Amino acid sequence: MKLRTALLSLAMCGISFPSFADVTLNLPQSAELVLVNGVNAQGNAPQTLNNGSNQIAFRYDKNYRENGDTHLFHSEVVVMTFSGNDATYTLQLPNISSAYQAQKFNRQPTMSLLTANGTEVPFKHDVLIKDGIQINRDFQQEIAQYNLSKAPAALTTAIAANEMQRAQQQVSPAEKDGQIDQAYVTKMLNYWYNKANTTTQQHFKASINN
Repeated sequence: MKLRTALLSLAMCGISFPSFADVTLNLPQSAELVLVNGVNAQGNAPQTLNNGSNQIAFRYDKNYRENGDTHLFHSEVVVMTFSGNDATYTLQLPNISSAYQAQKFNRQPTMSLLTANGTEVPFKHDVLIKDGIQINRDFQQEIAQYNLSKAPAALTTAIAANEMQRAQQQVSPAEKDGQIDQAYVTKMLNYWYNKANTTTQQHFKASINN
């Protein structure tokens, strides 16, 4: 347990996040979240985010009627990055009532991000496309690779959040019947130690020696 605590402490020291979440993002009913800052998400409930840069990925899901028939539009995954501080923002999506509009949105998504008083907020957006089979996509891995690129909506700070969550999720399976897999702990300690800067490494060494 002490080693696991040390591992997570090192991870937290290596990545600094703001202490307070001060940005609220309201989503329309037609938006279905896929990722929030590199971490899997779902639904369209209001999101409370940290001040600064944020990234979401979502699909536009909507039923529309055309020529007397009902059609389900399930868009490609749209990636959107924006920055904000101490504010509430609302995402607005265009109305879709035809196959033409649906196809147009997939080719070139349009949307608006507004403040509480209706002022437009600047943002960057793109489409997260995967060629081939679309079943069981690993969106966390896809967005991590996307954020390492120079793509329009890439956000490097989301990589850290993604790695942090993966590390925390992977620690628990290393424990069986109260016993910790020491080889796994060593691997993770080395991983996060190498991620840390010199100051953090020194602090970590001091905490182990005390």
